[in-house]
Amino acid sequence: MPMNLVIQERRKELGFTQEQVAEYLGVSIPAVSKWESGLTSPDLSLLPPLARFLKTDLNTLFCFQEDISQQEIGYFCREAAAIVQAKGMAAGFEAAEQKIHEYPHNETLLHCLVLQLDGLLTMSELSDEQRKPYDDKIVGWYEQLAKSGDGRISNSADFMLAGRCIRGGDYDKAQEILDRMPDKEDVLSSMADKRMMQVNLFLQQGKTVEAVRMLQNSLLQTLNKAQLLLWKLIDAELLAGKTQTARSIADKAGRIAELSDFTEYHSLIPHLSIATAEQNADECIRILRDMLASMMKPWDRSSSPLFDQIAGTSDLKQMLPAVLSEMEQNSAYGFLQGREELAELISTYKEMVGE
Repeated sequence: MPMNLVIQERRKELGFTQEQVAEYLGVSIPAVSKWESGLTSPDLSLLPPLARFLKTDLNTLFCFQEDISQQEIGYFCREAAAIVQAKGMAAGFEAAEQKIHEYPHNETLLHCLVLQLDGLLTMSELSDEQRKPYDDKIVGWYEQLAKSGDGRISNSADFMLAGRCIRGGDYDKAQEILDRMPDKEDVLSSMADKRMMQVNLFLQQGKTVEAVRMLQNSLLQTLNKAQLLLWKLIDAELLAGKTQTARSIADKAGRIAELSDFTEYHSLIPHLSIATAEQNADECIRILRDMLASMMKPWDRSSSPLFDQIAGTSDLKQMLPAVLSEMEQNSAYGFLQGREELAELISTYKEMVGE
């Protein structure tokens, strides 16, 4: 937050007028007004008494505590995840709250931390009762972020809140949240395609590697979204009782995943949905065995001509605890949960991930 807003907000929080600030510092009221509007800044000699009068410190006044880079934010989020894994959920949340207290106005930091903690909580094996205090904190943070002036942050928070409402059965609240979210297609249709223009610029400049990398990233995002749409379409057709249609879509989704150089895990998910809906225990066990084995292998995108310029690998192994927990607890797998093959499969992979 800029210094002018820090001064203005602290003054109002404490119930002071601009006249009182001016009188305390021995300056004119217009001078204080200019500070708060950002037209001018206080002299250096006035900053210590101004900080004392506003009951704050120079770091806050200078916004040093808010001036953190994206790299630092990423480090803080990774640090919180490491603390959860080493010391447990309570320690991770405590560390995150301390960092949020240090940078109370940095919405990007809060957004990163809450998404990280939400994901870790989802993958944990805590009971509903044990989760509740953490869930309450996460919901509070999402509600705070939903009021952000940054549309990307507010929409992300609303998206997560709506998902929680749907899972909790509060459909009216979920609809209320969705109604206030802008439709992405409407937003995009009113904007020029910046990415394609950037690609054109790269190509004209001879920066072919940069152009390829940008195109590959966009392609990966699009294919990921297509996979999610296909999986949801399968679920919807199954709920509508159109099993044969769902099976046909699952076959196409599996082939698309293969053609897109995705992992075997991505190809198997649609077929697992069909086998689960039909309560075909033998087929489910076979698919789950292949899926879990696939998740143990990192997805090295450099081996694909579609994504070889995108750095890094995707490690599906970190999702295993959540998948194993769902296999044990989700009522959809109730017809499987008494089978010895499933118990052995879960036990084997729990040992592999160190649980």
